[in-house]
Amino acid sequence: MYRLLLSWMVLFLCTCGTAPEPTADAERAPAERGAIEERLITQLSPSDDLAGRQRNAIINRAIDRNYDVYAAPEGYFYEVLDTGAYNPLLAGDILSVHYVGNFLDGREFDNSFKRGTPLRFRLGDLIPAWNLALQRVRPGARLRILTPSELAYGTEGLVAPNGDTLVPADTPLEFLLEEIVILEE
Repeated sequence: MYRLLLSWMVLFLCTCGTAPEPTADAERAPAERGAIEERLITQLSPSDDLAGRQRNAIINRAIDRNYDVYAAPEGYFYEVLDTGAYNPLLAGDILSVHYVGNFLDGREFDNSFKRGTPLRFRLGDLIPAWNLALQRVRPGARLRILTPSELAYGTEGLVAPNGDTLVPADTPLEFLLEEIVILEE
């Protein structure tokens, strides 16, 4: 009886775990990849100013990685990988979020998973792209954000307390947000 119970528990624990990953970028069907690319190409900017160059860099990153992103009216791009559940997030909610921050060339500049601690904050107190995009999802969501610098760290960039530059000025960024939890309401 003990062995049967132990075997059942091991089987149960092995089948539990994190939710399956969304379809990998390279695993999308060719027709789906083509449709995403066609849609994104129509959103390229004809402007050669900083905003236009950053918009085009973001779209090119999305095409290269086959992200199924959509342009928000405010200027960032987002892809909801999992919508989450319950009520939508609202400005003022206290949240806990794990995230990975990358430059558009794929280099990582920050990772809460590696630190072992999610970021805790009040929705509305972070960079504009996060404040806006998080209000599109619910607790438990997974969200990708590609943002121009004006909705991230802008002309100042992000400088550590010791003076090291973590994100140079005028740098568009990519974030993957996961394990979104409301801590207080």
